[in-house]
Amino acid sequence: MKVAVESVGSFQRKLSITFPAQHVKSELDTAFKRYARRARLPGFRPGKVPRKVLEARFGSDVKGEVANDLIQRGYRDAVQKESLEPVGQPNLDEAGDINASADFVFIVTVDVKPTVELTKVVGVDVVYPKVEVTDAEIDAEVRNQILRARETRLVEVSDRASQKGDLVMVELEAKDGDTVVYSAPGTMVNTGFDKYHAGVEAFLVGLSIGEEKAGSVSFAANCETPDLAGRKLDVTAKVLSIQASVVPDLDDALAEKLGFEGGAVGMREALRAKLSGDRDELARNQARANLLESLIAANPFDVPEGMVDNSLEMLLQELRLQAAYAGRDPRSLAYTDAQIADLRMRAAFAAKAGLILERVSSDEKIAITDADLESRYQQIADQSGRAVTAVRGQFAKPDQLEELKARMLEEKTLDWLLERANIVEPAEAPAAPAAEAAPAAEAKPAKKAKKAKKEEPAPEAPAAAELDLSFLSGAVGKVKEAIESGDHDAHLQAILEAEQGGKARKGALAAIEKRIADIG
Repeated sequence: MKVAVESVGSFQRKLSITFPAQHVKSELDTAFKRYARRARLPGFRPGKVPRKVLEARFGSDVKGEVANDLIQRGYRDAVQKESLEPVGQPNLDEAGDINASADFVFIVTVDVKPTVELTKVVGVDVVYPKVEVTDAEIDAEVRNQILRARETRLVEVSDRASQKGDLVMVELEAKDGDTVVYSAPGTMVNTGFDKYHAGVEAFLVGLSIGEEKAGSVSFAANCETPDLAGRKLDVTAKVLSIQASVVPDLDDALAEKLGFEGGAVGMREALRAKLSGDRDELARNQARANLLESLIAANPFDVPEGMVDNSLEMLLQELRLQAAYAGRDPRSLAYTDAQIADLRMRAAFAAKAGLILERVSSDEKIAITDADLESRYQQIADQSGRAVTAVRGQFAKPDQLEELKARMLEEKTLDWLLERANIVEPAEAPAAPAAEAAPAAEAKPAKKAKKAKKEEPAPEAPAAAELDLSFLSGAVGKVKEAIESGDHDAHLQAILEAEQGGKARKGALAAIEKRIADIG
């Protein structure tokens, strides 16, 4: 087999591959013998069909199979022989005829991984966000802890109208035209969210005791009262009583009941340490994103379309996984042309970032050691509550281990670069994200009762400052959800999966969402 390589532009290589006639004849002979053994033709014994009959009957099929086999095998061997690193699928430009007396020549064009020349990797300016946790944020997190633990108490309210998050006892009637489809002389509705009356909550906000209101209400499709679900009905409501949830002041006894040592002071210190740790990780990911942006700006280069295609498919796959995590059918996802263009821009950024990190790790001989692996195993074990041996066994398969090591190498390279960057403090630190409570379980009042049992409402979580966590993907997206909800215990498995998937570069890439449109 002969191979001729021609450069076509910066990234494409045109391969002209030739199999000599003798090799083609041998392949044809082998293929016809295989057909002779399988052929069942009238008038001939199995395996005794003459070659001329086979050629007349199956000639085009045999030649097609031989051509396909030679093209696949020839391309694979040519890439290996010429030490090429293809990205994307090759394009078959031209293929000759299969003939036992002539050479077989075919031409393919393929994108190859570019050779990246880095002019500056050390000392680039990197903005590192400031990390600060205020007393007000600790107060908010204390409140969230109390709400999540349902340590609030209900008090009767008579001096104000109902507010979102109150428990309101109402006479409630819903009609479809002149037909009464639902009637409750006394039912408790949580004006924050009530699964039995989902859709009516806002309708009841702002009403005082004894006040009546009539109007049209669109009930949610997931409303758990079948007669109401998904329907637009004429509703009449009269407020009978209002109960509000009161959050008690934090004291040593309450802190201990919530599972914190050291009383109220110890609880606040523990929450500050937790919030600071979360903010540190977010700030580091933001700094990594800024670092990658600075490196790409300092070392401009293009990437082949095939590499961007691969990166785009990875992003789309992660979005499909996110949909599956959220209980949605991934096949239902559809994107506009503008969204695909935006995703493609992110894919190009990710491809460039990967090439830069690969080149730096090679030039600087950054590698993952056995000690690094053991440290990561221990970290995953600590976070997931599993034994180190179990975690180590999880990566027993070579492909899984290599994937972990590749992601760890990217993370180690990012940190190596960050340590050698020129850290610049932001002129004005971005607003730190406020802690946010996980939704408390909604109250479950009787749907029809003259006197409903007092139950805790599902308090409304306080508004949170916008989190710079956009487009965290795959398993990292589950960490994002856990951080946003405040469910720090439940996200341990998500952290484990993120560690396996390489959270460093993903976290860094996540942080570029708001500025991605500025990257060309």
